[in-house]
Amino acid sequence: MATPSEDSGVSTTAFFERCKLPATVKDDCDAFVKLRYPGSIQPAPFQGYCSYTLFVGEETAVQFRPSAYKLDISMTGTACHIFKHLAPETEYLGQLEGTDLHAFAMRKLSGVSLADYRTVSSKRSTREQIIRDFASIQALSWRNARRPEELIDEKRTVGSSLTSRLELMSASLPPSFRRIASSILGDISEIEALPWVFTHGDFLAANVMVDPQTGELSGLLDWAEAEWLPFGIGMYGLEELLGEDNLNGCFVYYPEATHLRNLFWRHLLLLIPELFRDAKSVALVKRAQKLGVLLWHGIAFDDGNLNRVVEEGKDDREIQRLTMFLSPSSNANRFRLPEIGSSMISSLTLIRSFFLRNV
Repeated sequence: MATPSEDSGVSTTAFFERCKLPATVKDDCDAFVKLRYPGSIQPAPFQGYCSYTLFVGEETAVQFRPSAYKLDISMTGTACHIFKHLAPETEYLGQLEGTDLHAFAMRKLSGVSLADYRTVSSKRSTREQIIRDFASIQALSWRNARRPEELIDEKRTVGSSLTSRLELMSASLPPSFRRIASSILGDISEIEALPWVFTHGDFLAANVMVDPQTGELSGLLDWAEAEWLPFGIGMYGLEELLGEDNLNGCFVYYPEATHLRNLFWRHLLLLIPELFRDAKSVALVKRAQKLGVLLWHGIAFDDGNLNRVVEEGKDDREIQRLTMFLSPSSNANRFRLPEIGSSMISSLTLIRSFFLRNV
């Protein structure tokens, strides 16, 4: 969903003000942690929009979140089960007395954020590596998919309201996007019939950790909005990897964006051979990806109140992203399924064997 700012670089003062808490509560948070952990304790150098984070030594982070953004331990556990080391093990420590803040301890993920990494490295090869790793994450989610009928009582904020959100966007988005929303609304039954996969709900560069030496994806932060969704919706994050904001705050694709997009689909289809020959299903997954773009950039965040579509003049950052991500020039449907030959089969065998050894 559209957010008011990147989840990075937000001051601690602003967080406590948003929570309508006095500045002294920061000291209470620090004391809460010091009572439980010996050794070095310091605020994380970059703070999230929805949390206040302290680093405890080299391996642990403690995060304070208001109830509106509280982590669900069962969901963070599912993330660890499916994505292994890419998601941090998380423990609930309790509520800070006299406040609406909840404390969570989690394993610090290795690496640096992709947002920080981009400031020091702009190599095409490292961008390719991130794209391949993102495809591997999607394949992991596919391997742990569930049938729609298994999730009747487990659908959450987005998964339980796909049709109603599309109807809202079809009626109220700026006119240039309504036709796309209406078209996808016509496919919603087929999209909901796809396998449902565990999906990270806030795929931003600030939440993606990478190895600073290799550029490999080393983890994903902030699983507060994770939920089960039809396969493809979570691929809205692909577009975020194909470019970045310029100095004016406008999203711009990399010169090699088309190559990177095609690389993603080739790698994904090699990792999911049952999709490899199924052009109809691949086309439907790409429709689901567009739905993901609409859901994450067409619905305003409004501090967690996800019931308003974005408006021109009020949500221009998200409008600009919708314009870029849904334009014909960024349409992933131009990618064609490759013909299978001996070299393709060899590549498939090699990639699948590597993938299975590393999950």
